[in-house]
Amino acid sequence: MNSEKINFKNTPVQAGIISRIINLDVDANNCFKELDDLISSDQGVASLVLRVVNSPLYSRGNKVATIPLAISLLGYSVVRSLALLAFSRSLFSQTRNPLFRLHIWQHSLLTAIASQEICQSLVAPRLNDEAFIAGLMHDTGKVLMFTHKPDLYEKVFAHSKADKCTSLQAEQKFFGFDHCQVGREAVKEWKLPERFNEYMGAELTVPGAETQADTVLLSLQAANFLVKAAGMGAEAIIDYAAKNTALLALGLNEALCEQLLQDSFIESLMENETYKLCASI
Repeated sequence: MNSEKINFKNTPVQAGIISRIINLDVDANNCFKELDDLISSDQGVASLVLRVVNSPLYSRGNKVATIPLAISLLGYSVVRSLALLAFSRSLFSQTRNPLFRLHIWQHSLLTAIASQEICQSLVAPRLNDEAFIAGLMHDTGKVLMFTHKPDLYEKVFAHSKADKCTSLQAEQKFFGFDHCQVGREAVKEWKLPERFNEYMGAELTVPGAETQADTVLLSLQAANFLVKAAGMGAEAIIDYAAKNTALLALGLNEALCEQLLQDSFIESLMENETYKLCASI
């Protein structure tokens, strides 16, 4: 892919700050102050972080009025995830296009929440926040393509729906490259950790042996599939057996598949306080 086709520095969101937040060393002595400084550098981001921290999902009963207090009460990992959520939201908020909001923003937000919950179900709580971030950023390539040429990406939406093809196929038709290629380029341009190539630059519908060995990637692939199957990010899939087969192919066990395929699972995601606070942009 020719990186000149997408200007990775000319984005509505401060990509450098996203990179610094992701790359923060939690064990460093200055981690607390650096995270506070990064969040506080954008008033809109700081405000959203505090709104989410004070929501019923995270509230400990006392109002949290400052970022340092939020970090002290909730910990570095949770606040880091909320900061990335806020920066991502500022990127998505640049458009009111309903297809973009449903199939990219709301899809990404629900995938982040679902990925975190699936990771928890796989008994990997220390990876929960990584799973949330992976879900939040997995469609960054689509965002950059839409931001670059919104009119052309609307044709991608239309063609994908009319021809029942994947977004990758439609993107190749109209752009000559796809969001996975853009995602991998963004990882390089923004100096993100190598593992983000699997989150932002890989076709998540393709199961592989490496998926089952990587709890975050497995959680992300399952979450991405479930949200798409619900009609956000792709055409809805009604057939229970087809959905169950797809989840089993990823490497989930039958009991967890049955749990995730209940209507109540998607409904619970949409009742999540973070989703309700951030879905409308």
